[in-house]
Amino acid sequence: TLDSARIAVPPQPASPPAAANDITGAIPTVPATGGKLAMIVVPPTERLPDGIGGPVLRAAALKGDPAAAYEIGMRFAEGKGVASNLEEAAKWYDRAAQAGVVPAIFRLGTFYEKGLSVKRDVDIARRYYQQAAERGSAKAMHNLAVLDADGGGKGANYKSASVWFRKAADRGVADSQFNLGILYARGIGVEQNLAESFKWFSLAAAQGDADAGRKRDDIAKRLDIQSLAAARLAIQTFTPEPQPDDAVNAASPAGGWDSAPASTAKPAAKPAATKRTAAVH
Repeated sequence: TLDSARIAVPPQPASPPAAANDITGAIPTVPATGGKLAMIVVPPTERLPDGIGGPVLRAAALKGDPAAAYEIGMRFAEGKGVASNLEEAAKWYDRAAQAGVVPAIFRLGTFYEKGLSVKRDVDIARRYYQQAAERGSAKAMHNLAVLDADGGGKGANYKSASVWFRKAADRGVADSQFNLGILYARGIGVEQNLAESFKWFSLAAAQGDADAGRKRDDIAKRLDIQSLAAARLAIQTFTPEPQPDDAVNAASPAGGWDSAPASTAKPAAKPAATKRTAAVH
């Protein structure tokens, strides 16, 4: 089940408390460059069910190919070719993440945020989201902002949330655009700016968000003609910032893993997630 992407904000602007210190988790520091990923160590006793994929995929994963490890994790998570097994998915995602596969890092964050086959730990989830966000994953940026806005019992940090919502909104994430519109409308975590609020609600509405459309129209009634015209110009000239390919996709052989005759890999159009958090079922 996917969580709501909407943030809960107080009725009146409040000063955000200081950010809580992250606990130290057993999370590796992953490569920060887009170069060739290092091979991972897979125990020689590891076995994979035949149904999870062809011999090319299984052999590559067992030999330590990080992109193949991510693909195996995704198939276990989604029950593709095998029964869904989130424990196996987490294990293979972890292997891929240690080698720096950004979509794997992002998905591990969702596992820890939701407590899927691992003990729920929002601090560890946040660390994974932070790593993926710093590598350019827009959905990790959004999820990081949601955690900051939620606070997890430690007090919401709307200032930090606004920064990450802005980064994700700039990259075209509609839910971040909506949430940023809320923050600008109420002056929470940012200076109140109705023109900015109108802009972000409009951009979210353009992606089919009906609630954003209603809020856009409400804000429009509160803007003067000049401000409204300037905001509409900003909307017309908005272009989403691109995400690095390796922030969204994992490499796969030409034609995909199941029909691959060789080991030559190239980027495949396989998004890490389609909603607020990774689709893990």
